[in-house]
Amino acid sequence: MTQTMISPEGNRSVRQSSQTAVGVIDRLFRLATIVLAAVVVLVVLVVVGRSAVYKIHAYERGLHLRGGRFVSVDEPGWHIQIPLVDTVIIVKVNERLGYVEEVPAMTSDDVTMDVSLQYTYRVSDPRRFALEVDDPERIIFEFVQGKLRDVVNTKDMTEVMHSRAEMNTEVMAALREKEAQYGVEFMTVQIQGASPPEEVVTAIKDRMVAVQRQEQAQAEAAQRRTLADADFYAAQKHAEGSAYEITALAEADAQRITLTSAAERDAMQAILAALQGKGKLGEQYIQLLIAQQLKDNSKWIISGGSGDTVPVVELRTSGE
Repeated sequence: MTQTMISPEGNRSVRQSSQTAVGVIDRLFRLATIVLAAVVVLVVLVVVGRSAVYKIHAYERGLHLRGGRFVSVDEPGWHIQIPLVDTVIIVKVNERLGYVEEVPAMTSDDVTMDVSLQYTYRVSDPRRFALEVDDPERIIFEFVQGKLRDVVNTKDMTEVMHSRAEMNTEVMAALREKEAQYGVEFMTVQIQGASPPEEVVTAIKDRMVAVQRQEQAQAEAAQRRTLADADFYAAQKHAEGSAYEITALAEADAQRITLTSAAERDAMQAILAALQGKGKLGEQYIQLLIAQQLKDNSKWIISGGSGDTVPVVELRTSGE
């Protein structure tokens, strides 16, 4: 059996090599520990620095709380807080948009209208907006919707459809009543649409058609009445003309008869006056004249000089 013999010098060199290796490992371990500690410290510093230093943008405001108690409102810029002690709530204060979409509202004349409204507002008091109002955006939306209904309730359907500018002013005035309480400022209010439901639109169309038909019937009746009045006026004028003509003819004929009678009477009186006192011959002559002049008259009346009248007997025969 072969045995390996190691000299004392070889043992010494082995021990030295082992000690050198252990020293290197020990140094490497120490170096790794230092690097790891440095990394941990660096990470802690970064985390603490990021939590201690914060930035507020121009469109934001910061609500600085310390131990849950409000401290101040941070303006735009860089700020420092105590980590794990302070809390910062970021609130956007730039103008934001809200929309009420086709909310049903009853008008003063009991018509249900679907009304849409667009509004904008900005946060004027970040502390009140974020700390004193729970879910402020939802509360503001419900508040705007309620005020829109209140304004529509005071208008009839025609005003809601055709007076949007006046309604915008009234809604804005109603919203301003709660601005201080909610910490906001309303900028614009604009009614986007106002229309009745489909069944109401159908009823309105039917009523409009009925009104148009009624107006058409009234116009036709007025036209017929005008024509009838014109015919009546023409007939009346014609009747008045005929009556005037008949009256004029009758008056002329009566005047002619009167004048003829007066002339004949005067002539007879002259003849009677000339034959008066002529005796029997005069009387016969008078009878002959009467028979010749008045043979077509049934009766004749002769008035004397004293105004007395004497009837003369019937001159016509029964056959005439």
